[in-house]
Amino acid sequence: MVSFAQRMGLRPVPSLVQKDSLDAETRVELWNLTYNLWGALQSAVSQWDSFNPISENVTAALWAWQFKKPRDEQPRDNAVWAIVKDQIITGNWADALDLIEAIVGFVERYKTHNSAELAALAESGYNNTFESFLVGYRFVGFKLIPIDSEMDLQAAKAGLDDAMPFKGARHHLEQANKLLADRKNPDYPNVIKESISAVESLCAVITGEHSLGDALKKLEGSGAKIHPALKSAWLKMYGWASDDDGIRHGGIEAPEADQSLAKYMLVTCSAFVSHVIEIARKAGLL
Repeated sequence: MVSFAQRMGLRPVPSLVQKDSLDAETRVELWNLTYNLWGALQSAVSQWDSFNPISENVTAALWAWQFKKPRDEQPRDNAVWAIVKDQIITGNWADALDLIEAIVGFVERYKTHNSAELAALAESGYNNTFESFLVGYRFVGFKLIPIDSEMDLQAAKAGLDDAMPFKGARHHLEQANKLLADRKNPDYPNVIKESISAVESLCAVITGEHSLGDALKKLEGSGAKIHPALKSAWLKMYGWASDDDGIRHGGIEAPEADQSLAKYMLVTCSAFVSHVIEIARKAGLL
């Protein structure tokens, strides 16, 4: 959010997206959100889950799996979350984001009757902060992925949500998001492969056809309206990925498939999945 002083030109407005660093103000805000989430975890105890409190499970998971410490040496909860604070406030920026991603993942993993929505609320809260402080990452499916615009974010999230009834397509999109989110060992060729596979899987389920060209013909034969130029673009993209030298046959090596291309294909295929589901519904195929 732009402050009064920034609007009046008395203080500079941040203009650079934070992709390889986090400034001090952003870190404090991320810790404040994390502190509030910790408080919500402690409050999320009811008659249904008092014997298996989410706060204890998340804290134990952080200690053993994120910090790689022996379980029998775990200190009191406050001491564990003090380490969380220190890493977010002063640690390496990538480690801080890894930790935040792990926390949200553990909250989702150990959700209980009284905390079912906490991970989604946390994801939304962090995304709002990332947007406000120009951080170049967003949560999608409880994984942090690099993102350049809110339109990209909405396309990626909508693709996952719309593909919920289609297990194969959703699995491929989840894998693509997971691979893109791996900042230490990125695998961009397989991000592209999984993204394309989501489209292929969806079309096979909806039409029974295993090639995109045949699937689009069947959609059109059922009354779906697809602009010829758009159809041609889809077929060319699929052909690029599927021919003998394409990504699905190992023809594109890591140096050629960079983050920009991987991100483009994930966003494009996610939007494609949402659009195909919509036109299939209108055509009476779903």
